[in-house]
Amino acid sequence: MDKFIKEGDFNWLMLPVPDINNDNPWMELIHVTNGNAYATDGHRMHVAPCKLDEGSYNPYELRECLDFERKPPTPTKSCGFDISKLHLKLIKQAAKAFNPASEVTASDFYVQNGFYGQLVPKDGNSRFQRIYVLEATFGMSTKGETILHVHTKDDGENLMYASDGERSFVVMGMKLDKENNCE
Repeated sequence: MDKFIKEGDFNWLMLPVPDINNDNPWMELIHVTNGNAYATDGHRMHVAPCKLDEGSYNPYELRECLDFERKPPTPTKSCGFDISKLHLKLIKQAAKAFNPASEVTASDFYVQNGFYGQLVPKDGNSRFQRIYVLEATFGMSTKGETILHVHTKDDGENLMYASDGERSFVVMGMKLDKENNCE
């Protein structure tokens, strides 16, 4: 049977799926639209190609179908939330980042406060949870050479986006208080 999603893609998608019983139940699902699967915890979103019917799926049911090579489940009842619109909104917010001057790699950042701390670009204009960026870039086919696009808006909100042609991710950074140099 042809798998509906690659094992590596599914594992990467599961990284931002929050624990069960959080305040936003739609975040506990994997959403499929236009041939892509989306997963988010509200701070980051991972997107990977997927051959499932459009709809929202319980990730643990999908895992079981992958593990035992079963036919995929039917989508869960509609949660009334369009995940592709959220992804598009995040990409539009980061749109100013899509220029050659915004391109950076992981080596353009320094680590602050250890492994679970923050990644800060050498210009200091933004901050990101290090673990989110590491998990996202590790899943990209280009690994350490992934080109990241970073944008900080005037209000201190910052975003990071990257795509390797198949997978993509958006990570929301920590909002910066420019006057006090802290988030």
